[in-house]
Amino acid sequence: MCGDIEMGVGFRITMSDFEYESLLDRARDKIPTEISERARWTLPDPEILIEGNQTIIRNFSELISKMDRDPNHVYQFLLNELGTSGTRESARVMFKGRIPPKRIRGKIVNYVKSFILCNQCDSPDTHFVKEERTTLMKCQACGATRPIRL
Repeated sequence: MCGDIEMGVGFRITMSDFEYESLLDRARDKIPTEISERARWTLPDPEILIEGNQTIIRNFSELISKMDRDPNHVYQFLLNELGTSGTRESARVMFKGRIPPKRIRGKIVNYVKSFILCNQCDSPDTHFVKEERTTLMKCQACGATRPIRL
């Protein structure tokens, strides 16, 4: 009786009574659109402002908490990519020079692609694993690993 379900006195449902595709379509129709059409992981927009000869990311700590990465790593990446120096406070980061906000946003996107999103399945559920002298980024969703340079 593989695939059969006893439902009481004289009533039996067999799995052949249900088409897999119709059940799948029915389940998809029941998912609310605000969930099915929304990206699962979104990064808040960086609040960038220019004051005199300094460029400031006001919500740096908020960005870091969503990224779930070491703040020093993200900060050093941005310094290297932007080719400038700066200072980091608890909630914000200040760079020397007038850096266009579009350029900073582009560098943050590069960081996300390089150090957060999985190359195989685009999942943000990744973390760093140290194996001997190599640091790997491991995806918790699909299990893929790839070496990264910190």
